[in-house]
Amino acid sequence: MKSLGDIILPESIQWTDQWEWTPVAQEVGRTLGGALVIWSQPLISGQPVTLVAEESVTWLTTEQVSAICALSAQSGATFNLVWGDDTFAVMFRNHDLPAVSFKPLWPNYFLFTGTIKLMKV
Repeated sequence: MKSLGDIILPESIQWTDQWEWTPVAQEVGRTLGGALVIWSQPLISGQPVTLVAEESVTWLTTEQVSAICALSAQSGATFNLVWGDDTFAVMFRNHDLPAVSFKPLWPNYFLFTGTIKLMKV
Protein backbone atom coordinates (compact mmCIF):
# COMPACT_ATOMS: atom_id res chain seq x y z
CA MET A 1 0.00 0.00 0.00
CA LYS A 2 1.06 3.57 -0.68
CA SER A 3 -0.39 6.52 1.23
CA LEU A 4 0.37 10.08 2.26
CA GLY A 5 -1.29 10.99 5.54
CA ASP A 6 -4.81 9.58 5.21
CA ILE A 7 -4.75 9.71 1.38
CA ILE A 8 -4.44 6.38 -0.40
CA LEU A 9 -2.15 6.78 -3.40
CA PRO A 10 -2.28 4.67 -6.57
CA GLU A 11 0.04 1.68 -6.44
CA SER A 12 1.50 2.76 -9.78
CA ILE A 13 2.71 6.18 -8.54
CA GLN A 14 6.49 6.38 -8.86
CA TRP A 15 9.15 7.64 -6.42
CA THR A 16 11.50 8.93 -9.11
CA ASP A 17 14.49 9.99 -6.97
CA GLN A 18 14.45 7.17 -4.42
CA TRP A 19 17.94 5.97 -5.31
CA GLU A 20 19.51 9.36 -6.18
CA TRP A 21 20.49 10.45 -2.66
CA THR A 22 23.54 9.81 -0.54
CA PRO A 23 23.27 10.48 3.20
CA VAL A 24 26.68 12.19 3.33
CA ALA A 25 27.60 15.86 2.85
CA GLN A 26 31.14 16.48 1.65
CA GLU A 27 33.23 19.48 0.70
CA VAL A 28 36.73 19.43 -0.70
CA GLY A 29 39.24 22.25 -0.58
CA ARG A 30 42.96 22.93 -0.69
CA THR A 31 45.27 24.70 1.69
CA LEU A 32 47.52 27.52 0.50
CA GLY A 33 50.30 24.92 0.39
CA GLY A 34 48.23 22.73 -1.99
CA ALA A 35 47.26 19.97 0.46
CA LEU A 36 43.84 18.39 0.04
CA VAL A 37 41.32 19.03 2.84
CA ILE A 38 38.08 17.02 3.01
CA TRP A 39 35.11 17.82 5.24
CA SER A 40 32.52 15.08 5.57
CA GLN A 41 29.34 14.83 7.64
CA PRO A 42 26.50 12.29 7.73
CA LEU A 43 23.07 13.67 6.85
CA ILE A 44 20.29 12.68 9.22
CA SER A 45 17.30 13.86 7.18
CA GLY A 46 16.32 15.81 4.09
CA GLN A 47 16.20 13.08 1.46
CA PRO A 48 14.01 14.30 -1.41
CA VAL A 49 10.92 12.22 -2.13
CA THR A 50 9.46 13.11 -5.53
CA LEU A 51 6.28 11.22 -6.35
CA VAL A 52 5.21 11.30 -10.00
CA ALA A 53 1.93 10.29 -11.60
CA GLU A 54 2.78 9.94 -15.29
CA GLU A 55 0.09 10.12 -17.97
CA SER A 56 0.61 6.67 -19.39
CA VAL A 57 0.94 4.99 -15.99
CA THR A 58 -0.90 6.68 -13.10
CA TRP A 59 -3.88 8.95 -12.62
CA LEU A 60 -5.06 10.80 -9.54
CA THR A 61 -8.70 11.64 -8.89
CA THR A 62 -10.06 15.10 -8.17
CA GLU A 63 -10.58 14.06 -4.55
CA GLN A 64 -6.96 12.89 -4.19
CA VAL A 65 -5.62 16.08 -5.80
CA SER A 66 -7.77 18.30 -3.55
CA ALA A 67 -6.68 16.41 -0.44
CA ILE A 68 -2.98 16.56 -1.41
CA CYS A 69 -3.24 20.30 -2.08
CA ALA A 70 -4.86 20.77 1.33
CA LEU A 71 -1.97 18.90 2.99
CA SER A 72 0.61 20.99 1.13
CA ALA A 73 -1.00 24.20 2.41
CA GLN A 74 -0.25 23.29 6.05
CA SER A 75 2.87 25.22 7.00
CA GLY A 76 5.50 23.09 8.74
CA ALA A 77 3.27 20.02 9.01
CA THR A 78 4.69 16.51 8.78
CA PHE A 79 2.88 13.47 7.45
CA ASN A 80 3.46 9.74 7.28
CA LEU A 81 4.33 8.38 3.87
CA VAL A 82 3.63 4.67 3.67
CA TRP A 83 5.58 3.06 0.85
CA GLY A 84 4.98 -0.67 0.86
CA ASP A 85 6.34 -2.02 4.14
CA ASP A 86 8.16 1.24 5.03
CA THR A 87 6.82 4.36 6.74
CA PHE A 88 8.60 7.72 6.61
CA ALA A 89 7.91 11.09 8.22
CA VAL A 90 7.82 13.64 5.39
CA MET A 91 6.92 17.26 4.74
CA PHE A 92 6.27 19.15 1.53
CA ARG A 93 9.25 20.83 -0.15
CA ASN A 94 7.68 24.27 -0.22
CA HIS A 95 11.16 25.77 -0.67
CA ASP A 96 11.31 23.98 -4.06
CA LEU A 97 8.24 25.43 -5.77
CA PRO A 98 5.86 24.18 -6.83
CA ALA A 99 5.61 21.56 -4.08
CA VAL A 100 2.59 20.08 -5.88
CA SER A 101 1.77 20.34 -9.56
CA PHE A 102 -1.18 18.66 -11.26
CA LYS A 103 -2.54 18.67 -14.79
CA PRO A 104 -5.96 17.32 -15.80
CA LEU A 105 -6.20 14.70 -18.50
CA TRP A 106 -8.29 15.88 -21.40
CA PRO A 107 -11.14 15.02 -21.94
CA ASN A 108 -11.22 13.18 -18.59
CA TYR A 109 -10.89 16.42 -16.61
CA PHE A 110 -11.60 14.55 -13.35
CA LEU A 111 -8.34 12.57 -13.66
CA PHE A 112 -4.91 14.16 -13.13
CA THR A 113 -1.21 13.55 -13.63
CA GLY A 114 1.37 15.43 -11.65
CA THR A 115 4.22 15.72 -9.19
CA ILE A 116 4.35 15.78 -5.39
CA LYS A 117 7.61 17.07 -3.87
CA LEU A 118 8.30 15.87 -0.34
CA MET A 119 11.36 15.37 1.86
CA LYS A 120 12.09 13.03 4.74
CA VAL A 121 12.32 14.70 8.16
